[in-house]
Amino acid sequence: MTEAPTVTSTKDTITEFFTRFGAGDRDGMLALFAEDTDFLVAGSATVPWTGRREGAVGIRAFIDSVCDDVETKRFDIDTIVVDGDDGVVLGSFAHLVLRTGRIFTGPFALHIAVRDGRIRVYHMFEDSHAASIAFAE
Repeated sequence: MTEAPTVTSTKDTITEFFTRFGAGDRDGMLALFAEDTDFLVAGSATVPWTGRREGAVGIRAFIDSVCDDVETKRFDIDTIVVDGDDGVVLGSFAHLVLRTGRIFTGPFALHIAVRDGRIRVYHMFEDSHAASIAFAE
C-alpha cells in the first residue's frame, strides 16, 4: 500500500474505489487504503469478508473474498454524501454465493473517511442475517 494515490478528494477517492471494484482491480483497490485503516465490516462469522481487518494483508483478504466468493448480480450506488474527510455511500446489491448457489440482496451503508487520497476508515453495514443464510452450508 505504498503506491501514491491518483486522486485526493474524498468523493474522488470513493468514486475511484468503486470504479476499481467494478473492474475487479484488486491491486488498485488495495492501493487506495492507508496502512493503518480502521477497517470493519459488521456481520456474521459465517460470512468470510466480515470482521475487523488490519494492514494490507487483512484488507487484501477482504478484497479477495468479495471477489472470489460471490458473483455480483447487481450493485447500485444510490447516493454519496461527503462532509470534509467523511463520506457515506448508500446503495443496494444482489450477490450470488458461489459455493451455495444462494442469492442474497439488500441495502448497504458504508462510511469511508479519506485523508490525503487514502482511505483511513472503512466501515460497511449490510444485512448480515441474509448474508449468513446465503453462506450457510
